[in-house]
Amino acid sequence: MPPLRHWGDFFPGWKSFARPTDSSNLHDRLMSNLLYYQTNYLVLSTPVYVISGFKDPVGVLTGMAIMLAVFLLSAWVGELQPVVSFKRWSPLGFLITLLVVIHLVTFKLVNGRIFLSANTISLAVTVSHASFCIRNMNEVTCMKEAQELKGTPMGFLLMARGRK
Repeated sequence: MPPLRHWGDFFPGWKSFARPTDSSNLHDRLMSNLLYYQTNYLVLSTPVYVISGFKDPVGVLTGMAIMLAVFLLSAWVGELQPVVSFKRWSPLGFLITLLVVIHLVTFKLVNGRIFLSANTISLAVTVSHASFCIRNMNEVTCMKEAQELKGTPMGFLLMARGRK
């Protein structure tokens, strides 16, 4: 697991947040920040699930188990040729399909409204921060860092989703 980044680096101030200029910039910034700040995102998401767990502990734990099972199943199934071609053709479509399956299975097996809202809040905060936060790094440092972080949990997850 990569180290917890300094919170002053994670929340550098409003001047370090900007809208991406195009889809390529969004993709690069999103992947870079998801890899670099993955421990911070885990720490940031944990209280959301803990607070939700006070309301419905069984539903949250069951929802987490279902989410883990669907992600592991999708990583295993993700090596099949039709799925690989779908991921290459539409990575966003694959991710949306995966999230819809998680929500439908969770909703059918348990009354997972609490878990689904915790999951949605956590994803919204993580993706919005990763999309808008600008880090001051040069290209060489960014490439070196990305190679070091490929073996981390987020690196594995991004590789399973077809990202490089």
